[in-house]
Amino acid sequence: MASDKDLENLINEAICSICLEFYTEPVMIDCGHSFCRVCILGYWDRNSDSISCPKCREVFPHRNVRLNRFAANTVESVRKLSTKPREASSVRCELHDEKLKLFCENDKTAICVVCAVSHEHKDHKISPLKDVAEIYKGKLQTALDMLNKQVDEISNSQTHQQANIAELRKQADTMRKNIESEFAKMRQYLRDEEKILMGKIKKKEDSILQQLEENLKAASAERALLNERIMDIQQRMTMKDAEILKDIKLFLEGTETVKMKHTESTFSLNLYDPIGPLQYIVWKRMLKVINPVPALLTLNPQTAHPRLLLSDEDTQVRRGEWKKVPEFPERFNFLLSVLAMQGFNTGRHYWEIDVGNNTAWDVGVAKASVARKAIPENGVWAVGLWDQEYTAFTNPRTVLHLGSMVPKQVGVYLDYEEGQVSFYNAKSMAHIYTFIENFTETVYPYFSTESRTDPLKLVTLQL
Repeated sequence: MASDKDLENLINEAICSICLEFYTEPVMIDCGHSFCRVCILGYWDRNSDSISCPKCREVFPHRNVRLNRFAANTVESVRKLSTKPREASSVRCELHDEKLKLFCENDKTAICVVCAVSHEHKDHKISPLKDVAEIYKGKLQTALDMLNKQVDEISNSQTHQQANIAELRKQADTMRKNIESEFAKMRQYLRDEEKILMGKIKKKEDSILQQLEENLKAASAERALLNERIMDIQQRMTMKDAEILKDIKLFLEGTETVKMKHTESTFSLNLYDPIGPLQYIVWKRMLKVINPVPALLTLNPQTAHPRLLLSDEDTQVRRGEWKKVPEFPERFNFLLSVLAMQGFNTGRHYWEIDVGNNTAWDVGVAKASVARKAIPENGVWAVGLWDQEYTAFTNPRTVLHLGSMVPKQVGVYLDYEEGQVSFYNAKSMAHIYTFIENFTETVYPYFSTESRTDPLKLVTLQL
């Protein structure tokens, strides 16, 4: 069976070196080289100054061509070989039905040996298919590695997003249950208050009704007695004069003694008097059962920066002049800050701060071990106003876009177990910002200001 090399040699013998296609009517010239009849005659016509061989350049005195039957037979043999059944495992040229063993670098395509010597690829860079395949295998492996890396990144992102979705749903479910629980408590409280007030109204209603019914009964008896005396008088008036005057003195004295013995009691029929302003009273009472109870805070002078001035029984703070104070370990001496006396390591707590027109402040919470002698890198969860910009105390600071929601009073809500510190506009209770943290030590309400004129004021919520 002919080898691939033999087949290539046979194909080369069947190709015209001028048109680079299989011979068409092959002829041989005097030097022994063969060409298509049309190709060699056309070549000589274009080079009329001499008659030569295009391959060996030998010059001839005359145009002599003779039919080359061997070349014609070679072409026929090659064509017959090309009609053999294709090998199942090989990819073959669509034009020449030959194995694809070469690669055209210019066209970036696999070609057969016939294509390589054809006019289409004559001046192209041709390389062995196996060598090029190895190069492109490396490129494909690089592309595959990159795509696999991207798939892994997307998979990780999907996993992360799925975790976020699960966490969001968990938080939402927890919040819904908490809201349902809190509103259930308030509804139960309101139902209990309603029942108590309804009972009070019923009790007073029954008391007043009893008195009114007793008055009505007494009045009915007295009216019946009076009607009876009226009938006696009317009957005497129909008698003769002598009969009218008979025992007249005694008769009149009896009439005068029939006087109304019952006097109507004077008492209020207003059922609202013992209840008062209903909604306000219920709201005031509800303050005693809400959780968290508004915290009563005072500032701790031992933590205050030497430039801070505390006043109003340690419930207000502003910047003052530097003063000589005892150097306590817990005292801030870098940031103009101060902590509250009260610390929290459990439960839920809420307090409010009046920031007024103060233009340089932070309020929030700080852990007990927060840095006092340098800028804290962590351990402070606060929001504030600095350089006319509202920010959250993160690293770097997070700008808060509050729009028209500029707070004059800030509410701080701490849920220690849930690791939540949330801030609100205390007037509208609009949410400002929330920190989520895993607290591991006591935290204290935190305050910082550089204003000399407008102090931060702790708001006392009356219960």
